[in-house]
Amino acid sequence: MHTVNYGYDFWYSQLSINSHISKFAPQNRTGKSGFEKTTREQRTALFRSIGHAVNNSGEGLRTLSYQAHPKTKPQLLLTDAEATHLEDVANLIDILEPIGWGAAVLLIVLIALALVGNFSLPKLSASLLTLLVIALLMTITIAVIGPQEVFKGLHEAVFPDDHQWFFYYQDSLMTTLMKAPDIFYAIGATWALLAAVVYLLISMLFRTLNQQKQSKKYVS
Repeated sequence: MHTVNYGYDFWYSQLSINSHISKFAPQNRTGKSGFEKTTREQRTALFRSIGHAVNNSGEGLRTLSYQAHPKTKPQLLLTDAEATHLEDVANLIDILEPIGWGAAVLLIVLIALALVGNFSLPKLSASLLTLLVIALLMTITIAVIGPQEVFKGLHEAVFPDDHQWFFYYQDSLMTTLMKAPDIFYAIGATWALLAAVVYLLISMLFRTLNQQKQSKKYVS
């Protein structure tokens, strides 16, 4: 996802981020001006730079800048509070990344053990039904609690109490650039869909390998 910039180019159009920036950037109350005059390419590059920084322990966040016009001086994109928040995100990623790689290794080991032990996975139809039920339950839960309450609860649970994580559009070019939290919901849904596809592909591969192994066993 980081390689494709988390789909920012796609969501830029789908979420009408251009109109969003045109509306809120001129209202910025932190002394940063002219962001509404930046180009789509500049905004995409800034989003990519933020993504790169949070995946590299926050390096470079406090020097990110934009130019509203070639003849104007560059302005820092982030306020101190915004940079601190993104550094918190970077710290969280640093903690979760080894866990993610560990889970991937564990998955490979389990698949290998399952092949050796001739274990069988649920049928593809059952897997699809399970994924649909899980997705439906999560959607209902979020709808009942409220997307904003879920967003708020997750942030309060993982970030330091004395660090600001909520920013009004008028006080943050970062949230204006991203149209947060909308883009996070979109990226989260994309991640969930990708995970489901990967799971189904692994299931199909496992079943194919298992069938080939059984065929060779009967032939021999």
